[in-house]
Amino acid sequence: MSSSDIQPDVTGWSLVWDRFDPEQEGRREALCTLGNGYLASRGAAPESRAGDVHYPGTYVSGLYNRLRADADGRPVEFESIVQVPNWLPLRWRIDGGEWFDPESVTILEFRQELDLRRGILSRSMRIEDGLGRQTGITDRRFVHLADPHLAALEMRITAENWEGRLDIESAIDGGIQHTLVADDRKLAGRHIQVLDAGADEDDVIWLRARTVQSRIDIEVATRLCLALDGERQRPGLQARTGDDRVWQACSLEVLRGQTVGIEKIAVVFSGRDQAISEPGLAARRSLARAGSFEALLDRHTLAWDHLWQRCSLGLELDVDGDAQGIVHLHLFHLAGTLSPHVPDRDVGVPARGWTEAYRGHVFWDELFVLPYFHLHLPEVSRAMLLYRYRRLDEARALAREAGYRGAMFPWRSGSNGEEETPAIYFNPRNSRWIEDHTYLQRHIGSAIALNVWEYVEITEDHAFLADYGAEMLLEIARFWSS
Repeated sequence: MSSSDIQPDVTGWSLVWDRFDPEQEGRREALCTLGNGYLASRGAAPESRAGDVHYPGTYVSGLYNRLRADADGRPVEFESIVQVPNWLPLRWRIDGGEWFDPESVTILEFRQELDLRRGILSRSMRIEDGLGRQTGITDRRFVHLADPHLAALEMRITAENWEGRLDIESAIDGGIQHTLVADDRKLAGRHIQVLDAGADEDDVIWLRARTVQSRIDIEVATRLCLALDGERQRPGLQARTGDDRVWQACSLEVLRGQTVGIEKIAVVFSGRDQAISEPGLAARRSLARAGSFEALLDRHTLAWDHLWQRCSLGLELDVDGDAQGIVHLHLFHLAGTLSPHVPDRDVGVPARGWTEAYRGHVFWDELFVLPYFHLHLPEVSRAMLLYRYRRLDEARALAREAGYRGAMFPWRSGSNGEEETPAIYFNPRNSRWIEDHTYLQRHIGSAIALNVWEYVEITEDHAFLADYGAEMLLEIARFWSS
């Protein structure tokens, strides 16, 4: 079987893979992205680092930064969604040997599942290393749907036929380079700078960063908890900083058959958030109040249950399991991108979710998804349309600069409504930079007008029409008439 033939088993509520294949990891990590409308975290393994196989990445909705760079001697400027410091890193090794890497061991059993109903990504495997030591590994994670700033990871490591010292290291990585997209690998990809990092108490580490142009502060903090066969352990975590990272490490003596449990709770705040004094204080308070992994999981799954009840379309289709699974997968990613948390975010509908694809830009994709939200989550639809209204003056300016009247909305929008379509883009097939004329797709204005009209027709929100919608309709009509 070739790598391209390896597909997940799609059932009504799950995506399941039964083998590990490095060539498919990028695609799998994208499909297994977990989100809650505020945070989005790619489904990379906890032990992975960005490279040819893996690409861990966590993003905050609507958090953009602008950079200037040189493209083969031609100056370019571009805005991109920002990858925030990576909260996920968690790795282990036996007796000071090599850190666990699925590519360097024999995998005896493997299963990875994305639970679409509950928003949980899980992995289980049995491995054998070069010394014949067999180990069972399970991990589960979620991005909390009820509390948008929280994410959590649980890992269990079982010494099946060995005993010895288990070394554990947990980190927050702020040395982020945007390299997922071919263009960004050719341009400046450093959107954040690390300001400070450290440890609180015995189990908490934190890292503070700032976007280099938009000057938005970001705080990521994590709390680590360990257990041996279910009994809480306090091994004396040692924290260190360096190379734009902060990490904590410890060791446990493990007997044959024993299981080490690790819980890692993470919080992310930024300077764009509401009702906070500053991100660091907010992160510490949130982390101190967060419960155990299981307690957080209960609230998380309850929130997904409530959301699925509101978004009932497609939950009981008279079709086979594969077709149901595809519908549920699409709805899962929609809900993870445009959840009930987004009305306070001043964001649009990103073309590929909150990831680096298309740099997190807003095209005309609301045309395809808002009819669903009009019916099930109209407050989300209203927020998406207000994102356009708040950038109406910029659309008027774009029209004037092009010699037209009214409002000319950009093909690609980001933080402030400027035209974000790049002047040139990199063609990986011939390794050349070529002109990008896609900004000429003026029909986006008609799409926005249709979205406004359909929203008002379905919701009968006449106050929105009077205060915002009619003005957008008029200005778009003036543009077309000119």
